[in-house]
Amino acid sequence: MAMYTHSIHSANEPHPFDPPHDVMKMLKREINELRAAFQAEQQQRAVEVQQLRQEVQMLKDQLQKESHERKTICHQTVQDLTQVRSDQIKSLEEMKVSFASSLHQLNQLLQDEMRDRRAEGSLRDTRESTEKSERQSENAAMKDDIGKHKQVFFGARDDIYQKISNITHDVEMIVTALTKVSVAKGQLDKTSLHCWKYFSGQGALSTSGAN
Repeated sequence: MAMYTHSIHSANEPHPFDPPHDVMKMLKREINELRAAFQAEQQQRAVEVQQLRQEVQMLKDQLQKESHERKTICHQTVQDLTQVRSDQIKSLEEMKVSFASSLHQLNQLLQDEMRDRRAEGSLRDTRESTEKSERQSENAAMKDDIGKHKQVFFGARDDIYQKISNITHDVEMIVTALTKVSVAKGQLDKTSLHCWKYFSGQGALSTSGAN
């Protein structure tokens, strides 16, 4: 009776193991899905890893090539810098030699200029001294000439003054004589002349000086 009842109950109600079975089936399905996804992810990762390895290898090759090129460039740069440094040192040495030569020439020109200036100064001093002596001699000669001219002038002036004084004295003497002649002429009358009496017949000419 009990077994029959249980059979009837099982046919009408769900079995108690069905939900766990469903859960297990669902978990199994999810596990399968996860396994498939994991395998797909593994394959994808393997592909990516392979790609990464290829990229890394390519980068290594590029790096090695670039490193070789950089080494070549660095070596060439070092050689160029060495050549440039050698050229610069050579050019600097040439500049030093040229500068030393120019400095020597400039010093020589300065020495020549100083020597010429000193010679010109000495010549100018000598010329000025000579000109000064000549001017002093000329001044002394001019002073002597002026003194002589003064002596001649003063002598001529004194002589002229003396001659003027003598002429004045002579003129005064002539004036005095003329005055005396004029006075004598005023006092002279024809009646007092013996010759007039003789010529007029009023008397005889006397040689004794008496009337």
